[in-house]
Formats: sequence, structure tokens, C-alpha cells
Amino acid sequence: MKPINPTLRIAELDALRGIAAMAVILFHFTSGIAKNWAFEQSWFHLYDPPFEFPYGGTGVDLFFMISGFVIFMTLDRARSVMHFAVGRFSRLYPTFWACAAITLLVTEIYGLSGMEVTQRDALWNITMLPRFARAQMIDGAYWSLEFEILFYVAMLVLHRMGAFKKWTVPVLLLWLATAAAAHGVLTYGEPESLVYGLTGKIKAVTSLDYIHLFGVGMILYDSHRRRAWSLGHTLVLVACGALAFWKSAFPLHFAFVVGFALLLHLATTGWLPFLNAKPLVFLGAISYPLYLIHQNIGLVLLNALGGVTDSAWLRLGVTVAAMVTLAWVISVCIERPSMRWVRERMKRFT
Repeated sequence: MKPINPTLRIAELDALRGIAAMAVILFHFTSGIAKNWAFEQSWFHLYDPPFEFPYGGTGVDLFFMISGFVIFMTLDRARSVMHFAVGRFSRLYPTFWACAAITLLVTEIYGLSGMEVTQRDALWNITMLPRFARAQMIDGAYWSLEFEILFYVAMLVLHRMGAFKKWTVPVLLLWLATAAAAHGVLTYGEPESLVYGLTGKIKAVTSLDYIHLFGVGMILYDSHRRRAWSLGHTLVLVACGALAFWKSAFPLHFAFVVGFALLLHLATTGWLPFLNAKPLVFLGAISYPLYLIHQNIGLVLLNALGGVTDSAWLRLGVTVAAMVTLAWVISVCIERPSMRWVRERMKRFT
């Protein structure tokens, strides 16, 4: 097993993020919201995607697995709670605020029927947890950020309690069992019952929805730091797989989850050196702003291009290229400088 350098980023993980982001973008622009939304809006220039990429939405599953690995690793490296908190804040919030503001501005200027948000909703988006206030997200692609934030909080609490020093496997098995119980209640229970209502609230704040995906990354990292694979690790992976199978959204969903788990394992053990290719590392470096900025602004551009050309290939190609370019500009001009600025200012507290 390839040892992990405790002071360096893993380039292969960045590349996987880039691949996941591009998968989601192609899904949205060929098989998801662009295709479906276009036919529902009378003013939208007819857009018939040149191909379909219906499974690209599973890229979010890969994002969650990568987060499980990376957040566990980051907590092990963190010098203190503040060091971890500042690191996550500087990584997520300034770029999110910038992308949300740009998206809001573009959609306000050019209009995007059905995607408007009130001032109250826009302000709640600042927290990255708007749905807790029943507020609409500025961009629907932001839905996964809520689950990421809640997972970070849960991991920080458990890590500080020492839950992962010797008890990683039991803690994960208990977490997964709780998620399975909650899924059972919410699938087969009575919506009017007290248990159903409480389960929904507990599930919302304890990362139960996607712990089977976060858990894959966590257990793979745990095997790395212990430099060994145990029966316990196997049990956790089986439990993650069982819950993934039960929660599969479509027939091939489970196969994608298994494939992503294998991909993450191979990437973090040095078996996929091609992931160090510069184009993939570049996409990984801009994957966060790319994910945040692409959907609503991409729809606006797809529609505008419909007034210029009838070529679906050209509309798709120009839109994807424009989103990648915009994400790169945001990464260079906002993401990296703001991250450095926040970390420098907070260095004495971490």
C-alpha cells in the first residue's frame, strides 16, 4: 500500500474531483436540468442535446467518498479545532459567496424563470444551509454543500471525542446502522407518526443520508493510516455497500457506487498514475468553483447561444468551455487569494 505523505496533497484526489465535476456538468447540460427545463419554458430556445449522459449525476457520490477520505485525513493533520475550522472556512465560504453572488447577478440581469430567489432566501444562502430556514437555494447545484457541512461538523465532534483513535470500525458500523434504521422508518413508517417526524429531523443533522458514501472514503483512509487492511474494514465496506444497494436510485446506481469505491482505492494506492496528467489536475484545481458556477449561468448561456446557432454541439461546447474558463478565473482571482488571506489573518489563532 502506497504510504500517504502527511504534509502533501494527493494529486490523484484532485483529479478525481475534476472528473466528478465534469460528470455532473455534462449530466446537467445533456440529460438533466438543461434538457428538461428547456422544454418547460416557452421562451427558452429549443435545445436538443447532442448526446445523453444520464449517469453523470452520480459524480456527487464520488465527491462524497472523496470528502470522507479527505476530511478524516485533514482532521488527523489538524493542530487544533481552530486550525481545522479555519482551513474548512477558507476553503469553502469565500469562493461560495463569490460564486453565489455572480450567479445571483447573472440570473437577475438575464432572467431565469423558476430560479428566482427572494432577498430573504438569498441572505440565508450565506450560511450554506438555507434549507434549515426553508429558504430556496440560489442555484440548485448547491444542495450537496449542506450535507458536506453537516458531515464536517459530525466528524469534528467525533474526532475530538477520540472516537477514531481505536474505534473507527465500531463507530462507523453504528453510524451506518443508525442510517439504515432511519431509512427504514422514513421508507415504511407512517408520515403522521411522532417517530417518523423525529427521525427526519435527526437524519437531517447527523449526516445519515450519505454516510454510506462518506464511510467508504473514511474506511479507505483508516486502512492507509494503519498501514493494514482488517476484517473490520471489510465489514464496514460491506455495510456501506448494503446500504448503497438498498438506497439505489436506479438499476445501475449500485454498480457506480462500487466502481467509484474501487476507483478511489486505486487512486490513493498509486495504481492510477494517469490521474497526475496536467489536464486532470487542472480540472481538479478548479473543481469547486466549477461545480458552484456552472448550472444557472450555464443555462443562461445555453439559451443565449440558441439565438446565434442551431448547433447543439456548438452550444454545449461553448457553454462548457465558458464555465471552465470562468471557474479558472474565480479560482485564480478569488479562491486562492482569499484562502491565503484568511489563513494568514487567522494563523495566530490556529
